[in-house]
Amino acid sequence: MKRLSALLALLALACSGCSSLEMPGTARTFSNQPGGPPFFRVASGLGGPVMAVRKPDGGWTPARRLKPLGPNDPPLSTTPGLIAMVENAHRLDDYVFLEFKPDAKVNGQPLPSRYFLQPGGFAYLVKP
Repeated sequence: MKRLSALLALLALACSGCSSLEMPGTARTFSNQPGGPPFFRVASGLGGPVMAVRKPDGGWTPARRLKPLGPNDPPLSTTPGLIAMVENAHRLDDYVFLEFKPDAKVNGQPLPSRYFLQPGGFAYLVKP
């Protein structure tokens, strides 16, 4: 029994670092302008979505886990009408990544992109 407990504790410890592990083949790369250079990427991870940012040398920072935002969290709770337009919302430090619903509109006009990084503005899917 002690051996099983020790193995379970070791497994839990090993997996605690996996929450930011990026799942291969799931990355979506974004630019801050249509067709522009890659700026950041979001991928599926074991503990939820993860984000990495492009470094000046062309490499990527280590992927870090994005935390989901609830309806009572800013900016969803502080921006009138935003929660009705958002499909997914996540935070990483001071950044908020929003994925809008496909039919989201503002003043009857479709949004320029389904993705938004605050601060920064609209984000556009690009090839890696």
